[in-house]
Amino acid sequence: MYNNLANTKFTGKSIHFLPSCHSTNTEAGLLIRSKMAVNGLIVITNEQTAGRGQQGNSWHSEPQANLTFSLILYPEHLPIADSFYLNIVASLAIAKTLRHFLPEKKISVKWPNDIYIEDKKVCGILIENSLRGELVSSIVMGIGLNVNQTSFQLPAATSMMLECGQGFSLQQVLEHLGESIEAYYLMLIADNKEKLLVLYLESLYAFNTLHAYQDTEGDFMGYIRNVEHNGTIVIEKESGKISRYQFKEVRFR
Repeated sequence: MYNNLANTKFTGKSIHFLPSCHSTNTEAGLLIRSKMAVNGLIVITNEQTAGRGQQGNSWHSEPQANLTFSLILYPEHLPIADSFYLNIVASLAIAKTLRHFLPEKKISVKWPNDIYIEDKKVCGILIENSLRGELVSSIVMGIGLNVNQTSFQLPAATSMMLECGQGFSLQQVLEHLGESIEAYYLMLIADNKEKLLVLYLESLYAFNTLHAYQDTEGDFMGYIRNVEHNGTIVIEKESGKISRYQFKEVRFR
């Protein structure tokens, strides 16, 4: 069980706890459609048996070791064109939380919204929106954060515990993360998008650093020069060519 968050205005004031479920994003969507979800409701579980990631990928998490939850939000006026900022909000909040608990570690956001400790993935994000005309009517912000898990099938995965050798209270991590999400979300609602984008670029993995990538033309070396408001990544190849990519059009090597 989890306690309601004490130091927020609306985030986590209501918590819907499930000992086990297929996917908290799926459960959150059902609550929205049945009109049973208030703004800021967190759907959280100890065991997610069919967690979903970006583009249909799966997200595996050890039961009772990590944070697997979805946050429901109802923005009053958020244009569809600003949807990528929800990824920025979640990414910045998770990065801030990790820096709080792991101050000695390098935390970065790997475009578009994977969170890394050094060169290993510690968190995944899946945001699903419902639309009303040109506006976002509801948001399901799904987060899977590896906290106390100590073994993974993938060598590029890690957890907070693996990185520092000690366990963490899931409640305490959730409280800090909920507060951080709310703070950045309120910046978005207040139309402070430019500041959010600057903070995102400051946290971006391999930003302005020579790195290996692959696109439809093959492998290449290049520099991330920008991420645009719609989430498009801008990479300057070693040849000097400037290329723009949407999600899944380029991959890190």
